[in-house]
Amino acid sequence: MNRNHCHCHRKIVRFFLTLAGALMFTGCVRSMPVQYYQLSSVREDGVHAEFPVPKKASIGLGPLRLPEYLDRPQIVSRSSVNRLILSDSQRWAEPLAENMMRVLSEDLAELLGTDRILLHPWNRDRVVDCQITVEVLQFEGGPDDTVNLIARWQVIGKDGQILLPERRSSFSMTASAGQDQEAMVVALSQGLLRLAREIAAALPPLLAH
Repeated sequence: MNRNHCHCHRKIVRFFLTLAGALMFTGCVRSMPVQYYQLSSVREDGVHAEFPVPKKASIGLGPLRLPEYLDRPQIVSRSSVNRLILSDSQRWAEPLAENMMRVLSEDLAELLGTDRILLHPWNRDRVVDCQITVEVLQFEGGPDDTVNLIARWQVIGKDGQILLPERRSSFSMTASAGQDQEAMVVALSQGLLRLAREIAAALPPLLAH
């Protein structure tokens, strides 16, 4: 009886030591501070009214669709072709699609020289001369300090006709020195500017009439 009692006692002690260690580890993980990031419009010399459109032209932007793996608070990075990393301690400060839409609209406003850009969904009483829809396919940092943005987009007229068939844009950027998460977010913002420039270059001929 004593031997069995000692054996049970040791098992109970080991159980509580393991439980205490797990609780301590969980406490350490939970105590890690969460850092929040936000995309921003990237200002460049000579970017203003690079592709001017008529002043009365009204442009609708959106909807912008994200794949499910990106539509989440955690910032996603790619360690390989088939493996993604979701960081609980590094998050977007707002829904990513909304942040991307706002930054794209700011970049387009400067490139086109207009402030008449409406974000989807706009009021039904507002009529736009064209609508830009965007589907993001890839938007994350990679294992070699590069950042990739792949998107499909098209331009639709006020009557629903296709003014510009769907196009596919692909950009790769390299994060600046430091290679931390903030550098990656800056590079992603630069990718959005490159996408905005490609879209803006196609709009003047469509809005010339």
